[in-house]
Amino acid sequence: MSTSQADDSGRDLAELQEQGLTVRSHSSQNDTWHIADGGLYSHVVSGDELIELEKANTLNIRGIRNLP
Repeated sequence: MSTSQADDSGRDLAELQEQGLTVRSHSSQNDTWHIADGGLYSHVVSGDELIELEKANTLNIRGIRNLP
């Protein structure tokens, strides 16, 4: 991951936290994140997926749930 991508991913994580979601590192080696909304389910997403969601203007729990 480039420095620019890491910066984008960091901003995306902060935005998710501002939405009230819990964000934890899942694997720093694989750049994956554990995202939870307080419900029964949580999601593991990559930094690249977060960047793509932000580009599509769907960086929220619904966008994360809709990832393949």
